[in-house]
Amino acid sequence: MSNKFVLSTKTGLAERKIAFVTHANVTALPDRPGLFVLLGTRGGERNVPLYFGFSDRSMRDQVPYDPGFAQAIRQGLIGFASAYLPGGDDPAALVTALAQAYDAPVNAAAHALAEIEEAQSTLQAQAAARRIAAQ
Repeated sequence: MSNKFVLSTKTGLAERKIAFVTHANVTALPDRPGLFVLLGTRGGERNVPLYFGFSDRSMRDQVPYDPGFAQAIRQGLIGFASAYLPGGDDPAALVTALAQAYDAPVNAAAHALAEIEEAQSTLQAQAAARRIAAQ
């Protein structure tokens, strides 16, 4: 038996409420595209979002290979849930909004790492430009 719950992007007037359905394990995820959330525990609470993601094909096939999956396991993954992508919405924007609204730690770590890599790339480009200018 699956449970249903609603998560919200909590963004004021543009708030989106999305209905998720829980699944017993990763192989029970649907064989279709959609949003997914990997659930864990935090401070005694169960089924707390650890990671939000989007699958553009089969969730059952893609989720185990998603970079957030291994991180969620390390953070105490205990459950899975999926949702249909609401029509007309950008999946990446929904994932970001949900991750921020529920303070999903795996998404936050991935975002921080991306910012660090972007800053390093900018610094490396500036250093390369200075070397070229000095020649």
